[in-house]
Amino acid sequence: MSYEKKNTQVLIEDTDAFGRLNWRVFCRYCELGEAGLLNTLGFNQMYFYEKYKISFPRRFSSFEYLSQVFPTDLIDFRTEVKRVGNTSLTLSHVFYKNEKLQEPVLVAKAEVVIVAYDEKNHRKTPLPKELVDKIREMHPEAFET
Repeated sequence: MSYEKKNTQVLIEDTDAFGRLNWRVFCRYCELGEAGLLNTLGFNQMYFYEKYKISFPRRFSSFEYLSQVFPTDLIDFRTEVKRVGNTSLTLSHVFYKNEKLQEPVLVAKAEVVIVAYDEKNHRKTPLPKELVDKIREMHPEAFET
C-alpha cells in the first residue's frame, strides 16, 4: 500500500541560491505523502485528532540526496508504510525526477518515524486500533514480527 504523486512541478521559490531544490521542500513532500497515505487508508488529516485528540509528530527523519533537482524538473514521489510499531509508524519516501524520454532518476530517499501522541495527557500512546487494522488489511508485511 502506498501513496503516489506524479508530475509535481518544482517551483523557483522551492530552490536554494544555486537553483537546486531546497532540502525543506523534500520535508513538505513527505508531509504531502503522509496526508495522501492517510487519505488512501480512508482517513483525513484531522480524523484522529478530532476523534481521539491524537496527533502524529515526527520523532526521527533521515534523508539521502542522490541527484540534483532544478525548477525545470518534474518530481514523482511515493510514500509507503515500512513498519508498524506499538506507538509509531515508519514511513518510507522515494523521490524521482520525471525524465520525459528516459527512465525516472532516483533523486532522494527519506525515512520518517511518526509517533501517536495523546494531546490530552501529553505523552505517546498506542496507535489507534482502526488505523492499525486498516494498515494490517492493506499492508500486513509492515508489522513487526
